[in-house]
Amino acid sequence: MALRGRAGESGTLRKFTGALLEGLGDALVLVGDPGTGKTALLEEAVTGTAGLRIVRVAGMEAESGFPYAALHRLLIPVLSAASPSPDDVRALHVAFGLADGPVPGAEPIVRAVAALLGGLASDRPVLCCVDDAHWADRESLTVLAEVARRLSAVAAARNRALPGPAAGVPPSWLMEHRMNGVAGPAFGAVFVVRETVPELDGFPLLEVAGLAAPDGAAVLRSVVDGPLDGLVAERLAAATGGNPRALIDLGRELSADQLAGAGSLPDPLPTGSTLEEFHLRRVRELPDGTRTWLLIAAAEPSGDLTRIAAAADRLGVPAGAAAVAVGAEVVTLGARAVFRAPLARAAIYSGATGDRRRAVHAALAAVTVRPEDADRRAWHLAESCAGPDETVARALAEAADLAGERGGFAARTAFLTRAAELSPGAGRAARTLDAAEAALMAGTPVRARRLAVATATRAAAVRGRAMLVRARAEVMSGRADAYAKGPLICLEAARAIGGSEPRPARGALLEAVEHLIGAGDMVQGTGPEEIAAAVRAGARTVCPADGAVVEPLLHAFGTVVEQGCARAVPEVRRAVAMLSTADVADEVVLRGHPTAAALSVLLWDAEASRALWRRAERIARRSGARWHLASGLYGSATLEARLGNVAAAGELLAEANRVGAGIGAPAFPEPPELLGRRGDEDGLEAAARAAGRLGSGSMRGLARIGMVTAALSRGDYPRAAALAARVVAADRLGTDSRVLPDLVEAAVRSGDRAGAGAALATLRTRAAAAGTGWSLGVLSRTRALVAESGDAEPLHRRAVALLSGAGARVDLARAHLLYGEWLRRRKRRRDARGELRTAAAMFQEMGAVGYAERATRELEASGRPAVGAARWDGPPGTDGREHADGMLTPQELTIARLAAAGATNGEIAARLFLSANTVDHHLRKVFRKLDVSSRRQLWPMVR
Repeated sequence: MALRGRAGESGTLRKFTGALLEGLGDALVLVGDPGTGKTALLEEAVTGTAGLRIVRVAGMEAESGFPYAALHRLLIPVLSAASPSPDDVRALHVAFGLADGPVPGAEPIVRAVAALLGGLASDRPVLCCVDDAHWADRESLTVLAEVARRLSAVAAARNRALPGPAAGVPPSWLMEHRMNGVAGPAFGAVFVVRETVPELDGFPLLEVAGLAAPDGAAVLRSVVDGPLDGLVAERLAAATGGNPRALIDLGRELSADQLAGAGSLPDPLPTGSTLEEFHLRRVRELPDGTRTWLLIAAAEPSGDLTRIAAAADRLGVPAGAAAVAVGAEVVTLGARAVFRAPLARAAIYSGATGDRRRAVHAALAAVTVRPEDADRRAWHLAESCAGPDETVARALAEAADLAGERGGFAARTAFLTRAAELSPGAGRAARTLDAAEAALMAGTPVRARRLAVATATRAAAVRGRAMLVRARAEVMSGRADAYAKGPLICLEAARAIGGSEPRPARGALLEAVEHLIGAGDMVQGTGPEEIAAAVRAGARTVCPADGAVVEPLLHAFGTVVEQGCARAVPEVRRAVAMLSTADVADEVVLRGHPTAAALSVLLWDAEASRALWRRAERIARRSGARWHLASGLYGSATLEARLGNVAAAGELLAEANRVGAGIGAPAFPEPPELLGRRGDEDGLEAAARAAGRLGSGSMRGLARIGMVTAALSRGDYPRAAALAARVVAADRLGTDSRVLPDLVEAAVRSGDRAGAGAALATLRTRAAAAGTGWSLGVLSRTRALVAESGDAEPLHRRAVALLSGAGARVDLARAHLLYGEWLRRRKRRRDARGELRTAAAMFQEMGAVGYAERATRELEASGRPAVGAARWDGPPGTDGREHADGMLTPQELTIARLAAAGATNGEIAARLFLSANTVDHHLRKVFRKLDVSSRRQLWPMVR
């Protein structure tokens, strides 16, 4: 039957497949209500395009909790055709439960699937079709979406002849892809969904709505054999919203008299949400044995015919029942049983009585005996239970562990939740809390919080764990004051757990420290001293083996609070190094890295911090801990932004937000370090306000550091000094030590020598304790600002030398800038130009607008106008302008331009590090040379 009213949608799909044939792969999401014809549109596109290799799968609601189930069904038929590598085959087989071994994480699966599908596309384009993608398991959908992004991006890079990686493709992956000899695959994917799903965010959407009334009526006429009254057709089209499936069902359901207008139509019409009822009515007409066979097929998500037949035999279903179901056009039988309409399957299952469903699941459990199907068997057993059953609950808990090992935390949550429901007595609360913790790992904080609240128990340890879940869930979901309240909740959780279970109690204290660092000066109800006292009080209750990493982190925190940052540096360094080594358990890394990363600021060691973040990212990818992955990527983005690696920071931020969107997390803001260097005051103010709503003093501190950077770069030293002083005053743990050099510079340039000296003394202690090239280079640069003239130059040179090998490009560029400014003020203009050119180029590359302009002004003042500076090369007097460039010295020209732009003498003096009297002296000379008497007259001459 030709598709009516779908010219626009069909045209879009034709363009999509046509582009794929030309090597321009992409992904497309078809979204619309059930019955709108999404599958028909996809079928038309697939059958109407020659030259494509089609791989397809349909999501199944019943298997949505089984990790990689949809991916398994998609790839098994093409494994041999694609000739994948043995490593890729093994990774997939282990993930699918077909082979034993440690289950790989998401990244190896993505790489294996990308290599497999890319190999298939070596001779002709591949189109991957995922129907009913909203019912596919999240793990499969996440992998397929990432593969679509990578392969389509590689193809785009190839076709645009880009030398570097395309957006969304890790450079290392692209390099390996090219080295393996895969010539840019032509790959596309179409996902069909009822509603948008987070895993597919970012892909273009093709919305499939109901048909217009004339087209809807035409669809109805196409299935009605007898007369069809025009008014009846219009009414049915309007009542169904033009839903093609509903119209087809109505055309077959209503009597000839009703369709002809001779009989009254039912009121209300069975449309919209009652589509399932149509399928139930059709099935009710079938023999009882066939209905039972269909219920078995509906309850078995894999459609495995052998398993369905074995279960049917156990239930005494007569032979030939399946043939009747096929004849009634409810299912098709091939390699598997497939329902023609997904709604038919849902209707058959939901329309059966509870007793019949339980009997069917019991039969399926009895015939699901392969070891690799233990999780599926446990699920069938659970669905066969009418009440609590510890044996089945234990089997579900074991299945949950398998799901967790495969990175299927959503499935783990589902298994544990059901296990808790079936657990008798006191075991229910513990398993419910296990489910809540799994929900946190899966990135579903709302569900985690509800589960934690449901764990009503007198057991102190369980209550304490529930409090920890609630605290983290509130942070993950972005609830108001979540950071501010978190430390007290975690401290109370540690006290509730008590000394009887020291290991979880110490873990609760570590979470209290993590939340405290996030809360900063906005913490409510407790503070660093109280938490440090709790850490010290329980230090002797844990054996070293239990707290091999937790204890060093807690001890380092206590030392920071009680003895100062410098004394804590060795302990922080030891804890960071331990977390970065391979022999520390993944779970420990995920628990400890946020605190370690925050305290690692005291080390001034870019590589150590980067190694820690990367280790956490790899573990989160492998284990499917998507919240940890998203937050870890953002942490890496913030680090790279601080170092000046803008491109890397942007890529990490984009990926963090893609992962976060997949779990419904609030969007991560652009790192304030970048906002500050661009001078984006509005963005920084917005970040500060958002931090205030969350109760996050650390995030607000970062926003204020960005404001310091913006003010400092444009020469607004009083504002920079005031903002920096606020950050330093609020920083009780030393995690904002990097603002100390800014405070010294701003204070010196504002004439506050005492404030500069105090900040320098603090920086000197902390930098010396760290003892790295980065810390000592920044210290040397900062000391040069307050040094006597004879001592300053060696300090400037030492700063540049030390920072050149430290990996901190921003601090190195600032060292060149400050040295160049110092040289120019000593009339060594030629020497100054080299430093200033280097600084300007580095700042421009990093997008540091304010600092780049500051370096440019200095270059102009040294006798080298900035690139693009306005000049007048005509004869004097032309167009009313004088040839100011030829009459003024570089210093006078710079001052004249600032004055013409409206700057006061004091503002000019602050920007150029001169006294106001010197500025006044130069301006009087400018006025005399140009024969003007006001600043307004300067503009036409020096603009």
